[in-house]
Amino acid sequence: MPDYSVNLPVAGLLCCTLLCPGWSALAATALDCLPPLAPAPVNDGATRATYAAEIREEYVAYFDEAQAYLHCLEAARAEVTAEVNRAIGDYQALGPAPDD
Repeated sequence: MPDYSVNLPVAGLLCCTLLCPGWSALAATALDCLPPLAPAPVNDGATRATYAAEIREEYVAYFDEAQAYLHCLEAARAEVTAEVNRAIGDYQALGPAPDD
């Protein structure tokens, strides 16, 4: 029987994602985005055949989590871009720099 304990952190992240559906949209920086853990490859043919459905489910969950991660990064990028644009406006409002 394969050891699925490696993916327990992913299950915790998935639970948080399900309980807090808007968390990724509120990301302030890319540091708020957690990349998912890729499923461990199963190289044993017999194990792959026996647990094919479970292995597929792991990959589907991983792809969903990877998509959520990419959305989080995009939200962080958009937030930083908006912040930079606000800073540019504030800077321009200062007017020209005095001559030295």
